[in-house]
Amino acid sequence: MSTIYRKYRPQVFADVTGQEHIIQTITNEIANGKTAHAYLFSGPRGTGKTTLARLLAKAVNCQNKKDGKFEPCNECSSCNELMGGNSIDIIEVDAASHTGVDNVRENIIENAQFKPTKSKYKVFIIDEVHMLSTSAFNALLKTLEEPPAHAIFILATTEAQKLPATIISRCQRFNFKKVGFDNMIERLEGICKSEKIKVDKKVLERIVNKSDGCVRDAESLLGQILSLDLKNISSEDAEMILPTSNIGSILEFINLILDKQAAAGVEMIQKLIDDGVNLEQFAYDTIEALRLAMITQTTAKTKNINTDYAAEDLKSLKKTSEKISTPHIIKMLESLIVRHREIKSAPLPQLPLELFVVEFSMLGDQPTTGGHLEFAPVTKIQTEETAPSKPNQPSTPILSAQESISPSINIEKPQEPAHNITQTIKDTISHITHKDTKTTFEEIKSKWDKIIEEISKANHSLSFILKMSSLQTLEGNQLHITVPYSFHKDKISEINTKKIIEQTLTSSFSEHITLACEVAEESRPQNNEDDSELNKLAADFGGELA
Repeated sequence: MSTIYRKYRPQVFADVTGQEHIIQTITNEIANGKTAHAYLFSGPRGTGKTTLARLLAKAVNCQNKKDGKFEPCNECSSCNELMGGNSIDIIEVDAASHTGVDNVRENIIENAQFKPTKSKYKVFIIDEVHMLSTSAFNALLKTLEEPPAHAIFILATTEAQKLPATIISRCQRFNFKKVGFDNMIERLEGICKSEKIKVDKKVLERIVNKSDGCVRDAESLLGQILSLDLKNISSEDAEMILPTSNIGSILEFINLILDKQAAAGVEMIQKLIDDGVNLEQFAYDTIEALRLAMITQTTAKTKNINTDYAAEDLKSLKKTSEKISTPHIIKMLESLIVRHREIKSAPLPQLPLELFVVEFSMLGDQPTTGGHLEFAPVTKIQTEETAPSKPNQPSTPILSAQESISPSINIEKPQEPAHNITQTIKDTISHITHKDTKTTFEEIKSKWDKIIEEISKANHSLSFILKMSSLQTLEGNQLHITVPYSFHKDKISEINTKKIIEQTLTSSFSEHITLACEVAEESRPQNNEDDSELNKLAADFGGELA
């Protein structure tokens, strides 16, 4: 059996899959005898650029084509020579391997000056034209500006942005698109029918999904499936060529992570190994599912997305997507893409997926809000390497992720001491926001242990930090506390963490109480070396010693 994509390469315009907007324009030009002297076909690989270029060359030179028609006859000597690859008037140049100016002069410029031997037009098809050198483009430009009447140039490229504007402006430009799901299915079904082999539609849908709009890739995969030499090919038969993952297993895997069941998630990975599931494919399919979950959160339209999910599976996926926020999905996708690449090189194939499970199953202890998992920000710890301190100067406070989110903003050093500005800001905020409360400082002190116990239910590690804190004063509705170390302050200052404490205080005393946290003066390191060691120790614990 010959290669499928070669055997079924379209020989007439009607056989081309997709690209209707391009075919209509070109066939109208052929029928009316108004073809351009230069065309630029750009777009993704395997979408029909070279095929359409050959059809155009064949149609303009067809000896039996009648006026007002555009389809080549595929019977005359000109058509047969082109289909056989031995037409001396159709010159195909691979620019990827002929990049120099000498090749352009010899193969194109000089050849273009001579009239065609047998055909009406001499057609030059230059594939991957963006690979030509600058000098080669300059040499070609003059011929494109003033081409001979008997020459047609067709430039094909996957990277039109690399072409000089002077070249693009001399061509009729056509942008090829990835072929749609329905069109691709229809083409594959037609090939199967011609080969008299029945292939399960699920297999064809899987092929289309994996080919990502590339006809050549889809036909190549179908050729591998048909090479099984079976009259009826089921999903099970195609497993050895197109490994698949069950969507039910994928959703179960994602839900275990969202429900923070790390042990069950790791056990599931082991079961997949025992069942002989390809972990790399499973990770890829999980990425697809998370991507679709992200898209369903931004739009309800999933019809045009390449997927072989059944309607019931899409409902289940949408239900899962409602349990997680979009930022969390993005974090999971970013991490899983990295883990997917690591599977091949890992000492244990299952290790990257196990790390993914543990990373997100045990991520933070923050409660959910509105049914969405909140993603705890990571504390940024400074070290001697990243933020060296000058001798005899107080070390710079450690910045949280929120405080360091805009590195592009340049903040000039204050001319007056930093602590004076800090105190001014505090006084201003205190004047604007602090309100007197009925609750007294003594009441808070008496209930502080119970408040910490209540907070531990929402965030267990936070309670350990608060047990080491010291209550200082209550100014208006703001409670001031101190902690031993700067990384404790950073943890408490995080938005989600501070919110938990303030909500608990407000709930305990039935009025809004805010929190201000500082590092105790006596606990601050006296030299840079101590501060650096402390920061390193904090970094070892992920920025939070709890």
